[in-house]
Amino acid sequence: NTLKNKKTLSILLALLALPLYAASSFAQQSNQSVNGLNVQKVRPSARKVSAMPIAHIEKRGHLTYVVGSVVINAPREKVWDILVDYDKSPEIFANLSLCKVVGKEGEVKLVRQVVKPGGPIKFDYIVNLTETRPSLIKWNRRSGSLKEVMGTWELEAPAHTSDIAAVNSTPCTTVTYSIHLDGGFALPPWLLASQVKGYLPTVL
Repeated sequence: NTLKNKKTLSILLALLALPLYAASSFAQQSNQSVNGLNVQKVRPSARKVSAMPIAHIEKRGHLTYVVGSVVINAPREKVWDILVDYDKSPEIFANLSLCKVVGKEGEVKLVRQVVKPGGPIKFDYIVNLTETRPSLIKWNRRSGSLKEVMGTWELEAPAHTSDIAAVNSTPCTTVTYSIHLDGGFALPPWLLASQVKGYLPTVL
């Protein structure tokens, strides 16, 4: 029991350090383009959002999600192609050390992800992932670390407009990321959500 309590304590302490780790890990990418896609600080979609990405915690039934959005100055198809290039995902997301398609069942892809949020912590799991091109990527845990992992990438093209300047401007895509994590008793959803909320805007 003593050993188990020490292990749990070390995990909790590592999670408390996540925002600092994430900020330093992602800072080098926050002002750069990724594969030619530029982050736009103002979101011209119908949804309201602040000048910079802000993550919020959202209840969906009995599940706790962290949700955040950002606008990318590129067509939705280009953003989609980069997000579904899973082998290259670790080049974009600093805390993702592995992302690989390991199987397929019909339209469902089995994707293994190894996430290293900081310190000695590592989450290694496989998700069932479905794609609805070019608007939605959805996944849920199949096996491995954590009790539950559920999430989505949603890609939204801007609403049609008659404004000539808007029509002639660079195509943009609103990208919304949602994630629910549950690590069981030691890592409850509220604790994981608070940590993800802290560094998700920097990731976006």
